[in-house]
Amino acid sequence: MAGGYDISRWPITVAPLPDELPVSWLWRVAHRYGMTSAVTLAALGLPQVNASVPRLETYLRWHADALAAALGTQPYAADEALSPHEALEVELERYAMDYRIGRLPAATIRFCPQCLAESRGTWLQSWRRRAPAACPTHGVQLLVRCPECGAVPFSRSIWMTAATPPWICPQLTGQQPPSRRRRNRCGYDLRQTPTSPLGAPEADTLDRLHTSAEAAAAHSLEPVDVAGFGVTARDHLDAIFELIDEDSDLTQVLAPDATGRDRLLSSARLAFEVLDQPTAHAAADIADRHGLLDPNGRHTPIVTDARARRRPHNPLLAAIRLRSLEDVLSPTAQLTFRLASSMPRYPEPIPWWPDQVQYWLEQVPLAVIPQVLWPGTLTPWIQDHDIPARAAAAMLLAKIGSTRAWSLIALDLGLPAAFATTPSALVTRMRRNGTWQALLKALENLATRLADSPPPIDYSARRWAAEPTLIEQAVQSIEIDATPGITVDRNQLAVLLWQSYTGGDARYHPDYGTNATLEARTTSRTHDALVDSLIERAAKELHHLTAKPDQGPLEWRPP
Repeated sequence: MAGGYDISRWPITVAPLPDELPVSWLWRVAHRYGMTSAVTLAALGLPQVNASVPRLETYLRWHADALAAALGTQPYAADEALSPHEALEVELERYAMDYRIGRLPAATIRFCPQCLAESRGTWLQSWRRRAPAACPTHGVQLLVRCPECGAVPFSRSIWMTAATPPWICPQLTGQQPPSRRRRNRCGYDLRQTPTSPLGAPEADTLDRLHTSAEAAAAHSLEPVDVAGFGVTARDHLDAIFELIDEDSDLTQVLAPDATGRDRLLSSARLAFEVLDQPTAHAAADIADRHGLLDPNGRHTPIVTDARARRRPHNPLLAAIRLRSLEDVLSPTAQLTFRLASSMPRYPEPIPWWPDQVQYWLEQVPLAVIPQVLWPGTLTPWIQDHDIPARAAAAMLLAKIGSTRAWSLIALDLGLPAAFATTPSALVTRMRRNGTWQALLKALENLATRLADSPPPIDYSARRWAAEPTLIEQAVQSIEIDATPGITVDRNQLAVLLWQSYTGGDARYHPDYGTNATLEARTTSRTHDALVDSLIERAAKELHHLTAKPDQGPLEWRPP
């Protein structure tokens, strides 16, 4: 310091402006002193770098305090808050990750020629965009390329090696001379670039995109009413992105060229047209007219196997597509997509780390389903004495919201492999007598009740653990000979114990399915309280023998 003046500080102050890019500020400083950006950094005593523009920006933020001290300015803001218009960029990144559509093109630094002229060459951070944008001050489209050489601003490190004003394009053009001391540069004055005002439809589309993105980024809990469904702001925005992607491929229309810009805005207008309809059927009609929501595509495929879980599907678009096809979908699809609910939906996608999930969400866990549905659960559609129908109904319940194969469901419920065709026969019978839709609604309500109040019994674990040898040991461990009034032997008691413990029926057990044991079950289990007491005692021993006590009651029924 000399006389209150820091002699180490550069004499001319060039302060960074609000919303200015770090490389723009460095370029303006270098131009003010008649140097290149690289020479300016070297003169400031910072190690010289030769890197891409994003890396140079990071480098400048690391040395923000040193630059501010040397140039006599306030430190450059390293972590500035996002402007409202940047919410769209953030949500695009999030959508690409959530919906697994691949890597999006890098954000491009666009520009407004009039702003460049009025600010003496200041390039703004808000000009770094993937999506098309308009200058809020002058109402013109932000430009992407130099009209003379076609270069994208700051796309290469060569933009930081010229001692030209920051409104002159420094891109190398034509055939370069062999000498490195002289390079042919474009030299076009970007302030003179012709512009065109943004049309009313384009302006309205952009405004709606930004509004939807801001609501999604704010995690708004206010439901958005779209096509008759209430959804979150984020699901609404993702539906817009999904429709754009299906119509034009989002990863392509975000490329920095005019064609991509026009295609994106056109697809966005079409997306809004679909989602502005009052009902799902009206929205589906518009989508069908333009080839969207394709049942054979990847955004809303109508498949009921594991392919439906390969990628996430937007709940709003799924509800629109499924509701519009509910009258023609097969019973299997009606169960898988939960058509009886207020908002039909796809099964949950396969998670990134399946080993961290105990069971697939949205489907009824097999652990809460007995082999034969509880008596009285589906009355009057299925009678309690119709054991095959109750077993088939258990399989139908396991199919709700699930892509499990019928054979897999039969296997886990402990039913014979040939039983996998029985649910179809039950559905056919009920469709003929006109009760299928009522049963479908009853099954959906039962699935919802089980999700809200799951049973304290792990039926799946009990089915696998209750082996005949363990059942026999449990029965042999209790005294029944000295109990008066007992009319069943130990073999019959083993059958009753297995049925009560697993929620199954002996006729579907390979060892117990004989006529004698079935008859003993119907005469003893219902009328003899002493037998029930013996079963309770044997069940406690069976809990111990299986080494998998679920601490639940012997039997349970939905409330």
